[in-house]
Amino acid sequence: MTTATTNKTNAEVMYGNFTNVAGATVTTGHAVAFTTTAASLDGNSAVHPAVGQLRTFAGISNSDVPDTQSGRYIAYGYAASVYIFGTGTSVTTAIDNMLGPGVAGSFGVNSTGLKGTFGPVNALAAIGAAINSPGGYASGFVRAM
Repeated sequence: MTTATTNKTNAEVMYGNFTNVAGATVTTGHAVAFTTTAASLDGNSAVHPAVGQLRTFAGISNSDVPDTQSGRYIAYGYAASVYIFGTGTSVTTAIDNMLGPGVAGSFGVNSTGLKGTFGPVNALAAIGAAINSPGGYASGFVRAM
């Protein structure tokens, strides 16, 4: 775990390291979750979230990480680019709504289906239907620690 303060006006960010075992590149802003596959259950191997992986959610990828390579995820702090998975409906997510994983192969987070008041990502921008329906990016505050 690494703590970084970029300057006096930016908040601290907590980073963690992961090894991508998703079988494809994990892109900047995509959600990552620790794998629950017995063969690679080591607390470092991560994949895109699957259904119900809210408990193994690690954070938001800080860079593009090719398969089998290591990279960083944001475990706590501001993330300028968080992938919002497409819902196919015209829902709107308000600022301060909680977001989390929950759809297989989604690569991202959304408020759809999130049962808890305290999700791992807090929306820092209003997310309209133009992003919620097809999928897109918004800023968020990650609280995965």
